[in-house]
Amino acid sequence: SRLGSLGLAIETSAGTANTTAAVYLPYMENSLRGHHEPMENISARTSRSMDSDSTLGRRWSEGDVQILCDVVNSGYLWKLALGNELLVTGAPDLHTFYTSVSGNTPLTATLINTRGATTDIEQYTFAAIDELNLEVSDGLATLTASFMGQYPTAGAAQTPTTTSGTELAFKDYSINFGTTLTTAGTNPTTPVSELSLTIANNLEVIHRSGSSDVSTIRNKGLRVTGSYTLFFDAVTDRDAYYALQKRAMIITFSGGGNDGGEALRIRIPKFRLNEADISTGLDDFYALTADFVAEDAVDLGARLIDVRLSNSKAVVY
Repeated sequence: SRLGSLGLAIETSAGTANTTAAVYLPYMENSLRGHHEPMENISARTSRSMDSDSTLGRRWSEGDVQILCDVVNSGYLWKLALGNELLVTGAPDLHTFYTSVSGNTPLTATLINTRGATTDIEQYTFAAIDELNLEVSDGLATLTASFMGQYPTAGAAQTPTTTSGTELAFKDYSINFGTTLTTAGTNPTTPVSELSLTIANNLEVIHRSGSSDVSTIRNKGLRVTGSYTLFFDAVTDRDAYYALQKRAMIITFSGGGNDGGEALRIRIPKFRLNEADISTGLDDFYALTADFVAEDAVDLGARLIDVRLSNSKAVVY
């Protein structure tokens, strides 16, 4: 419903509610809700009936939130997914989000989910991003966050405000490849027709004695994957797949906007191609879809992946 709202505030202490929303995300989709697993009693009781009773078991929350990828609001999701932020103020202000490869404690947020104007207000604490997915083809770019957190509680009434940001689209981005980030930055751009990128934290919600609610949440293995599709008018990517050639990638969205320098830049120092599928219909063109996986490498200060937003937000997310 367009009458709903979703407030978000990054928690100072994981699991401690921050009831003052820092932003209200203008979402495209929102499937957040509480879940629980009844513990079944199916013991034999001289009857064919299997279910004799049940009691409350594990409880948690999860769901997907999709927003348009803009140069302001997207920063909250990038930071939650990657965990760290470096701010350099200026014109524009530069927010670089990067991941820690050691340690398994995720950055968490409090979410306040309002359905209708006041019909239902739920608060989710200890909410972390399991996966963050960027997608763009021939329209606006979207960012979808898959959240997991504690079981919802009743939330307080909100007065939502809208934070605007320049939306990014297929016409705004370019992609560059090279043997290193430096050469990628100077090489010609490669035109692609579709692009997707997924940051997977592989969260696990942990339940322990004393409560049916989530006790803690931990990151497991970190993986960055994605795909791009291009017209098969050169064999460069096919040969890179055949030879397991490792390359670097820079994805740049230019947004213009407030400071004339709004932008989103994604750097991957090293990636491999796991697949390079060449397909066509009889009345269509040959196209190559490359599935890539980022590998652990450091180049120009970026490890595995970093994401930089250029905007007019002069404080950290």
